[in-house]
Amino acid sequence: MTSSRSQVPATSHRRKWSRLSGPTVSFFALLPCAVMLWQTAFEGVGHTQQPSTAEILRAIPKWPSALINVRYSDMPGSPDILEHGKRATKALERCVSDNVDANNRALCAISLHALGDRGALKTLQTALEDWDPDVRFRVVRALGAMPDKSSVKPLIKLYKRKDAGGRVRFAVLRAFANISDRGVVRLLRKELLSKADARKGRRGGDVRPVVFRSLWANRHMMAQGTLVRDVTVALKSDNTALVLAATHAAAELRAPSLAPPLIALMTSPDVEVRNKAVYALGKIGNKTATRALLKHMSLVREARMLNNIAFALERLDKKAFYTAIERLAKHKQAIIRLNAAFVMGDVRDAAGLPLLERALEDSNQMVRSSALVAVGKLGNTNAAQTARAIKVLHRFDNHSDMGFRQNAVYAIDALKPGGDRDLIYRRLFDLPTEHHHRSTVHRSALFLARSDDTRVKAYVLDCYMTQQCNTKQVGNFVAQHADKVYAEKLLLRWTRGATDYGPLLSTLKPRGTIAIARAAYDDAPSWGRASRTSLDVLRDIGDKGSLSAIGARAAKARLIERSHSLIAAAQLGHDSSRRQLVAELDILPVERLPWFVRVVSKLQDKGARAELDKLLAPKQASKAVEVALAASALRLSWFPDKAIFRFIEALASSSSLERHLAERYLKRNTQDRVTALLRRAWAREGRPSTRARLRAILDRRGN
Repeated sequence: MTSSRSQVPATSHRRKWSRLSGPTVSFFALLPCAVMLWQTAFEGVGHTQQPSTAEILRAIPKWPSALINVRYSDMPGSPDILEHGKRATKALERCVSDNVDANNRALCAISLHALGDRGALKTLQTALEDWDPDVRFRVVRALGAMPDKSSVKPLIKLYKRKDAGGRVRFAVLRAFANISDRGVVRLLRKELLSKADARKGRRGGDVRPVVFRSLWANRHMMAQGTLVRDVTVALKSDNTALVLAATHAAAELRAPSLAPPLIALMTSPDVEVRNKAVYALGKIGNKTATRALLKHMSLVREARMLNNIAFALERLDKKAFYTAIERLAKHKQAIIRLNAAFVMGDVRDAAGLPLLERALEDSNQMVRSSALVAVGKLGNTNAAQTARAIKVLHRFDNHSDMGFRQNAVYAIDALKPGGDRDLIYRRLFDLPTEHHHRSTVHRSALFLARSDDTRVKAYVLDCYMTQQCNTKQVGNFVAQHADKVYAEKLLLRWTRGATDYGPLLSTLKPRGTIAIARAAYDDAPSWGRASRTSLDVLRDIGDKGSLSAIGARAAKARLIERSHSLIAAAQLGHDSSRRQLVAELDILPVERLPWFVRVVSKLQDKGARAELDKLLAPKQASKAVEVALAASALRLSWFPDKAIFRFIEALASSSSLERHLAERYLKRNTQDRVTALLRRAWAREGRPSTRARLRAILDRRGN
């Protein structure tokens, strides 16, 4: 007897199987391949379960699809992802495109922003259509950090969408600050000049302050007359943030036609606007403002405003300034007399000495003290005036009030050619060891140590040993005057955790330094203060025997330790480390390049600097402007005369990002030689926009 199941025609089974066979066979055929790919990506895992965060992190530079199917709970943090540098770009692109979790896509966009790899531009531009507003916001910020002409149309399209959202639209406007494009400038000007009625209905608030800042960043693309008209419109607006931004712009433009709207702002209810308007008037130097400033000066009851008006008047009309300041110096209120003395000191003109002499007889102690400090600022351009000022100050150099005495003594030292260290020693250092004199003695000891006055040797050495003075304050003095026994005591304290002594040990080289530094470096379980200072000692002392240990740790190290290790190896003469150090510029996230420049610029060995300079010179022509200027910034710190030309070229660039980066690196380099080179470049510069930038940079350096 046959079963009922056996009576079902075989053809029906075949029909069912034929309907499923295509997709089913394909799925089961591809499944082993998918598993093999997953296992290949996470080599050594030994299972097919969801990989751990650490395994995902290791796979990122090897497998572009590593972040597609990752859950948010398993997603590596952006600092860990950025350790891979630009090797992570492909995986992050696929994450932005294909990961279904919006939080993951946002995180990957943030990481691409930090990397600054322009290879991801197309992916980011496509992601402007993402459904999630936070993802769109992060993508816009990333595109703003990597300005490119190809991003202009998709960004403008997003900005004009009614459903874009206020946060995203503001991000687009900020991104335009870096994208130097005629179409962008036209859109920004249209937004700035649009009528108030057209702005009321906009979601997200008034965009004009952001618009103006982005427009100002692209000012090199605008005619001077157009720029002045736009600044005038901003100065007359009803938005305080916009007005404040416009006062900054007016101070740099220095166009005489901007004086009337700035004068009107002197009575603004906002204190910042009032002060910035007066400051800008002083920079412009239009004498039509003199009458308004003089009239307003008698009404001011605010020290900062009074000082700004005085500085502006001193620049516009010295005679009017001294007439006005004399009235203030005789004012009934002590606070106004005090500020008058302060202003006379800060204008640094010896013509103010008679007024300051009168202030030194003031009944108010604070006014007299302010006048003492002001006399010390008058400079020594006129020998007769300087001698007179010193004679006046000597009346107070042995005053019973220690504050008066210090002000007088340090002022005399500042005015006297070559200083007066003996007076500082007698009046301020060689005092009874009473409690209320300790701060006076301490300050004078540090001052004399900078002049290498050996009379304070015992005090300074004890001060440094007890860590009441630090290496920055007295390191050079201690290095010159410490004996072997003292150096060995420093080494002992260093082993007990006083890591501040590390830089000095490299100079003093007490017995056992190398052996102890090697042991400290090998024993440090992870990168931290102890391992860094021991590495610095081995580097600065020139211990080539530690190269193998440094190289072994560098190969496994994370970004910060790897960079420090490569610097040490480069200084110790390891050629491949020098090449690898320069190669890091192409791999590092662009947001970490300024840090990298700051750390590498501290390299002291002249030979290593010269070799690195040869490797860095070609990098100045890199298409990635961030890399080019980082290389130039390193060269500027070592060889300013060679590198300054690249920065002048950057300040004249058509790219607002390149101009901004050049300004930032120049601001951080405070060498006197760089200042001198910038002054020479400003004197020779014929391009108005570049000349204005140089002048603004020099103004900030002067302040």
